[in-house]
Amino acid sequence: MSGLYSRLFLLASLLVTLAAPLPSLATERIRLFQSHVTVMPSGALTVTETITVVAEGNKIKRGIYRDFPTDYRDHDNRQHRVGFQLLHVTRDGRPEAHHTENLSNGVRIYIGQHDRFLSPGEYRYTLTYQTDRQLGFFADHDELYWNATGNDWEFQIDEAVVTIALPQGVPSHQIQATGYTGPSGSRDRDYRSTIASDASVTFTTNATLAPGAGLTVVVGWPKGYVNEPTGQQRLGFWVRDNPVAVVGWPGTLLVFLYFLFAWHRVGRDPSGGTIIPRFEPPEGLSPAAARYILKMGFDSRAFSCALISMAVKQRIHISEQADGKTVIHRDDDGNMESLSFGEKALYTKLLGHSGSLELDNAHHKTIGAARDLLKSRLADEYHGQFFLRNLKWLIPGLLLSVLTVAALAIANPEPIMIIGIPLLVTSMFLTVAVRLWRQGRRLIAILVAGFTGIVGLGNLLITSVAVSGGFGLTLLVAALIIINLLFYFLLKAPTRLGKEVMDEIEGFKKYLATAEKHRLQTLGSLDQQLLLFEKYLPYALALDVAQEWCENFNEALEQAAQEPGRHYRPRWYTGRSWEPSRPARFGDTLGRTLSSTVASASTAPGSSSGFSGGSSGGGGGGGGGGGW
Repeated sequence: MSGLYSRLFLLASLLVTLAAPLPSLATERIRLFQSHVTVMPSGALTVTETITVVAEGNKIKRGIYRDFPTDYRDHDNRQHRVGFQLLHVTRDGRPEAHHTENLSNGVRIYIGQHDRFLSPGEYRYTLTYQTDRQLGFFADHDELYWNATGNDWEFQIDEAVVTIALPQGVPSHQIQATGYTGPSGSRDRDYRSTIASDASVTFTTNATLAPGAGLTVVVGWPKGYVNEPTGQQRLGFWVRDNPVAVVGWPGTLLVFLYFLFAWHRVGRDPSGGTIIPRFEPPEGLSPAAARYILKMGFDSRAFSCALISMAVKQRIHISEQADGKTVIHRDDDGNMESLSFGEKALYTKLLGHSGSLELDNAHHKTIGAARDLLKSRLADEYHGQFFLRNLKWLIPGLLLSVLTVAALAIANPEPIMIIGIPLLVTSMFLTVAVRLWRQGRRLIAILVAGFTGIVGLGNLLITSVAVSGGFGLTLLVAALIIINLLFYFLLKAPTRLGKEVMDEIEGFKKYLATAEKHRLQTLGSLDQQLLLFEKYLPYALALDVAQEWCENFNEALEQAAQEPGRHYRPRWYTGRSWEPSRPARFGDTLGRTLSSTVASASTAPGSSSGFSGGSSGGGGGGGGGGGW
């Protein structure tokens, strides 16, 4: 039993020992925050802050930092920017190394050096700075509403003492004073204050201010002792504070008005006639040419339509292999004279020196050169005669846009730099998505656009909200981009001859999309229907009605595919896009696949991406700080 009692005694002793209070550990804090604010007759403030800290090498390793906001929103939600000039910094009465860093809404002062660490102990930092535009001028009094300590300190403040010295001559009995303590929004008044005969007011906290809490003071005095800004000065301040409103939106309006003028001069389409169905394409127009004229520009679909047209005319054979590769082979059964001017050039460029060519990245030089050649041939034949892109009219609008952004950057450089980068990156990704969509790689385009929307636009929105005046600036720059992109397309305009041809193409497109079955059946034999199907399939692909055209022949295609001894399939094509059970999908599937293949194969590897009451925290001053 004695052994049991001994064990119990030892256990009890251990518990008592563990329950005993541990020696208190020193914590980093601000032991005393002293601030002396001198209100000068000019309206400027000279502020001296003496911050005594206890450093333990945790957060305070090299020294402290102090944040000072310079950008605010006034009671009318207007931008308001105050001045700030750092005069000198000391530690324990001796000059101390320091540097500043611009924040989205102010400035941060780092006190100390990167390569010098402090020993644990107590240090007294003194900052002296000047600031202006901090006073409120009301009908019956002038006022300083001052967030003396700031509410964003990482440390508790054991005691804060703030003295506001007013201009000489202010009667002390006419001074009004109040204050607030606690976190932002708090209306606690845990302080005491005294008004001295020398027109100064001193505020002293009664309790510790926790991290994130501060002392805000309000002092009012009769009018006439501080120079109130004149109307002209207020206007100058407003112009300086609101560059987006003063420069940005008028500049954007000027850009829009210019483009509207340019569109009225050169971008309006000639009046067109009535569009009626045509049973054949305009004379002399290849599928690629029809698409080029109607779209008033070149894309990968035009290239793939030219290939399919050459195949239908039996000059090449298209083979989609089981491993996903696409190969074109020379086919001499067709007549070379049946090819259009552009198709002949394309044929020679692709197969002039060989019997076959794989459409892959390894042959990007040949395929890219062929693509450029076809584009050049189409431009030579039809650009200028049938439509004008009017690119020279874009230049003044672009210059005005650049000048608007440059003026904003000069007036307010920080937000432009902070917002400009994510906005530029987002625009680049969206441009890539648009290009991928036009190239036929629509799934990848949707993924890129989705990623951009979630990440890029989300980051842009967060950045815009965080930066003072950033949201309005983002809207402005986005408006400039949209206006330029919009008129890039609107300024393209057909000539009168081009409008007539476009109406003819639209009429043929209408026929391809809505061809009546009974009319097709009047063609006679099944062979004649299949011949017509293949003949106009490249045009249906070029005019984005391939699925509708194929569905018109669904019955005939199914019959031909199942007919004994025939088992029809296009002789100019081999591959997975042809499904005998679903022949109506052939044209659309082939067009999308070939466009995507051409777009990828014509690009060099790695050259593009796949992807009125007051409260604590109110008024001027403010900020906070921490250790570094």
